[in-house]
Amino acid sequence: MRILAVLTVLSISTAALAAPREKAFEYWPPRNGAKPVPYEKKAPAFEATGKPWKFEAGPKVKLKVDTSKTLKPITPYHFGNNASWWSHTSWFMSEDILEKARQSGIRFWRWPGGSSSDSYHWDGKYDGHKKESSGGDATRMTEPWAVSTDDFIEFCRRTGSEAIFTANYGAARYFNVNYAADMASRWVKYVNHEKKFKVRHWEVGNENYGNWEEGTKMPGKALLSGDVYGKDFRVIADAMKKADPDIYIGAVAVDQDNGEEWTGFFWWMKGLLPELKGKADYLILHQYFMWPFQGDVFTNPGPKVLFGNLPKLAEAHEADVKMVAKYAPSEKGIPIALTEFNIFNSSGTATIELINGLYTTEVIGEGIRAGYVASNYWDWRNGLDGKMKGDMGMLSTGDPAIPDGTPRPSYYAYALATRAFGDKLVAVDCSEPGMRVYASTFSSGEVGLVVVNENPAARTLALDVPGSKPGRAMGWVLTGKGLNDKRVSWNGEWGPAGGGGPFPLNCISPYQTAFVAGKPVELNVPAFSATGVILYGPAVKPVPTPDPEKGKRGEKADEIPDPD
Repeated sequence: MRILAVLTVLSISTAALAAPREKAFEYWPPRNGAKPVPYEKKAPAFEATGKPWKFEAGPKVKLKVDTSKTLKPITPYHFGNNASWWSHTSWFMSEDILEKARQSGIRFWRWPGGSSSDSYHWDGKYDGHKKESSGGDATRMTEPWAVSTDDFIEFCRRTGSEAIFTANYGAARYFNVNYAADMASRWVKYVNHEKKFKVRHWEVGNENYGNWEEGTKMPGKALLSGDVYGKDFRVIADAMKKADPDIYIGAVAVDQDNGEEWTGFFWWMKGLLPELKGKADYLILHQYFMWPFQGDVFTNPGPKVLFGNLPKLAEAHEADVKMVAKYAPSEKGIPIALTEFNIFNSSGTATIELINGLYTTEVIGEGIRAGYVASNYWDWRNGLDGKMKGDMGMLSTGDPAIPDGTPRPSYYAYALATRAFGDKLVAVDCSEPGMRVYASTFSSGEVGLVVVNENPAARTLALDVPGSKPGRAMGWVLTGKGLNDKRVSWNGEWGPAGGGGPFPLNCISPYQTAFVAGKPVELNVPAFSATGVILYGPAVKPVPTPDPEKGKRGEKADEIPDPD
């Protein structure tokens, strides 16, 4: 019996060890350092007081929600942003900026910042790389004014956030792969063990296929190719996982399968994928939708062109899935993360106009629908482009028309999405081509809708939710006077005259309304708007406690009313 018991224990232990590891971004930690679990989200409580839902009616749009058909899971990884070393510690760690991060709903941040990641030496030891190939001073990245790794960790702790770190791959080129592997593995040890801040998701490099990246184009070396990066990736990933076997590491990918310099980057994927050999936990894509220039002339694309670019998101995901099947079938099912995106690859004024608030809302929804496991906006702080007059930053910097730190329209896309999306994307049919609708359910049973009205006139949503009886709705609305307006309104409160929107958000009441039983469930949404709404069941009247003594005294007992 004793031998049998031992064998049973060994059998159970072996089975536990053999259990497949969850995929990257599949589970969400309830708090940093805790064991990740399947993400569940309860709907916020219906607020007792709110603004009446009084918007102009318009042509009816039929929406049919099928809550029985789950399309994709939704997690906080889908509502991410990029933080950067150049944000200045005094700005980045100020209580004002921390509170804006909290109220945005963003709880997932990428660090330390785009292309400069390939010049970033987290420990301040630059050895022979004090000057970048472009002539820039690499050492400025760890000067006292710059946001440090310690600062960023504290930022995440104070906002209740998780992080994704981008390790320096460029060092594998301007030094050697062992140098890059050592620097990355020491960073993992420092963050995950010494600082006890668990970073589960890491990347190796940023856009290393492009000759604008540090280390990609080197004197005396051939232009970096996908196969060389893939071989180096394995060495670096092995070193990082030796420091912490519990982490996930992503490899830099593109979405084109060709040998062109500016699309397929000389067959990058054909070279990369066979070299991964199971070492990559996910692939990384960036999406800026278009290069809005003809030569050196900015084309200033209008709303029709910009909104028309949105399908590229799903097309890119599908293209990568097909390339994996073609070049590395053993990697089938590898997740794809969208760790940078913006409305276009430029700091044109559309980046700070209402249209980007609506477009960003759509990218979040379309990204979830397409199957991306994470997405990160570019970025939290960038700066007003003196020539182009735009700013890819979500909060303003250096704009003389408004105070620094004013939320741009894209900020409200996140404030809306993080409030109105549940934890499961479900099927929805919409009869209006000029609208994009995303439906979800909460673990507590409510239905969430995120609706973008691209039209210049209001619409009336005729809601059909089989199996559900919506009794009330609470929601949030981002709008403005026109798509090219810089000044926006959040739940009826306007931002500064020079652009952006209001803050704080927590003191601005949501809209709410009640539906009459037996009548059509309809909701008006304004022109040029993004609307997030949660559908609740009917309000339940308080049930009085019966007095048991009444029956004994021969009196008629209280009737308990049916809930409405």
